[in-house]
Amino acid sequence: MRPRPSSELLFAPSAGLSRGVLTAALLLLALAAVAKDDPASPVVLDQVERQRLRAETLLTGTSIPLHRAQLSPRVEGLVTELSVDEGSVVAPGDPILTLDARLAQLEVEAAEARVAEAEARQRDVTRIRDELLRLQQGRHASKTDMESAIAQVEIANAVLSGARAELERARELVQRHRLAAPFAGMVVAKLVEVGEWVQRDEAAVELVQLDRIRVRATLPQRDYTRVRTGSRARLRFDALPQQVFDGEVVARVASGDERTRSFPVLIDLPNPDRLLAPGMSARISVELNDGTVDAVTVPRDAVIAKSDGSRQVWRVDADEDGVPRAQPVRVETGRAVGDRLELLSGALDAGDRVVLLGNENLKPGQAVAPQKPQTEPLDEPSPDTAAVGQVERIR
Repeated sequence: MRPRPSSELLFAPSAGLSRGVLTAALLLLALAAVAKDDPASPVVLDQVERQRLRAETLLTGTSIPLHRAQLSPRVEGLVTELSVDEGSVVAPGDPILTLDARLAQLEVEAAEARVAEAEARQRDVTRIRDELLRLQQGRHASKTDMESAIAQVEIANAVLSGARAELERARELVQRHRLAAPFAGMVVAKLVEVGEWVQRDEAAVELVQLDRIRVRATLPQRDYTRVRTGSRARLRFDALPQQVFDGEVVARVASGDERTRSFPVLIDLPNPDRLLAPGMSARISVELNDGTVDAVTVPRDAVIAKSDGSRQVWRVDADEDGVPRAQPVRVETGRAVGDRLELLSGALDAGDRVVLLGNENLKPGQAVAPQKPQTEPLDEPSPDTAAVGQVERIR
């Protein structure tokens, strides 16, 4: 019986070794062989460092609108025009709806006529008074006639003032047949339609502010005195797991839950692109005001975001032959400190070398050729440095 080749002996299936395990082993050996055969990839390296950072507490919360309003007209009437729909974005003063204002407009016209009449009356009695004043100087007008003329002028002035007030009221009533947006936001509910009759206390639309958003979180009682107004907060929303938002604590609400011994804390953050909406869940890191902690950090550009939402760093170690080789390390990042990111998890420690530039196309176990960082731009990059690309930045 001829002996089997060594490769057959090595990979001969046994009772405890399945075909799937054999396939995986062959694949790993093939990848290692390919990595060893690949030429060294030029990279720029940096180090993992340990820093002192302010202590944080981790919270969970839900986004709520900073302002939410159910808008209703200030008078009752028939809806003749509806300028918005659900999802409409409005600015302050933009029209929402218009009511039938024909009767109110007729009141304006009547009030304008009364003002014109009062003005004519006021001009007439003023003329009579002025004539009597001239006659009085020549002793041709009695004191009684003079006092009566003055009184008529005062009455005419009062009547004119009343007529003008009635005109202003009629015009204001016309304006109240139009409903406008009190602040910028989005219409999230439309509760009336054209042709419906609405009452003054009946909501027509619901408007929420979106250019700023508020997150309501629960703070354990042990951290109540350690969080203050103005404390910085970093938020990561489950709807946008790859983005980190910066906010600040605006209030600790002194109304605790007796069952959970927790207190509400409110965090505001800008939302200019309207990526966030009320009702989103968030994980929050809030700085505490009573000390610092040791943290391991890596350069921001060393962290690569994967399509599945995970993050990884390429660590460089020398193999048994002294050849530096790169291996991927999955990490979870925390707060940003300048151009570095805090590591919350991952098999890295201070002093480890990581790939800063040139980590886009690395393979596990691939040999690397460390390069000096380029301080000044070159007119024409060399073939080695041309292969070193800028990594995707983690925002």
